[in-house]
Amino acid sequence: MLTLSLATMLEEAVAEHKNLAGNIIDIEELLKPENLARMQELAKVFAFLAFHPAADAAMTDYVRSGTLADDSGPDVLALFTLDTPAPTPVPVGDQTFASWLHVEAGAHPAYRMVRELFSETSVPPLPGVLLFYADWASETGAVYVPIDDAATQHEVRTLARRVFAVAAETADPADVPKAQDRLCVALRKEHVDYRKTRRTSLREWLIMSYQVAAEHSGDIVSAVGLIL
Repeated sequence: MLTLSLATMLEEAVAEHKNLAGNIIDIEELLKPENLARMQELAKVFAFLAFHPAADAAMTDYVRSGTLADDSGPDVLALFTLDTPAPTPVPVGDQTFASWLHVEAGAHPAYRMVRELFSETSVPPLPGVLLFYADWASETGAVYVPIDDAATQHEVRTLARRVFAVAAETADPADVPKAQDRLCVALRKEHVDYRKTRRTSLREWLIMSYQVAAEHSGDIVSAVGLIL
């Protein structure tokens, strides 16, 4: 499986802003609302997989297995943090995340990104999947699904596929609040536990997330295909 930086994908979606990524000032420019509006061209739903490569072995094995792009489907863009910048495609293999294996769980970028969204309430179990839509004008926040009960790669894949399918079926970029409500109802019907995050601008969350990833020389990436 190959991964590519979300910043690179967004740059390609807004061709007039090529080569903006590289530092936090550039990220703030790249993530302006008028640019983020183009993210709807990338997917209907964005799913962020939050996991620690050592503490969450089942999730790590799942990401390394290479099926993430197929499991998420064409309407869901699955994202996760990588321990190296990926302005061009970077393969995922056995050594992926090696430099972050010894980062304490409390300081791991992915964990911090989720905890920021629950700063006003109790933090749900980790690892998990954060689901959000490309509605950058509102502060609807996101929906978080814990995957802490999945003990094997197979169990993670099974639950992730269910979550991705429900998110895609309920998506409506034109009316994010209603779509989010439908998502929560559908997850409840599937007996999938979830938590709503605090109300916040997802632009603000992405800028914060890139800052956190950069502190550890990392990136926010998406699976883009298989190695030929």
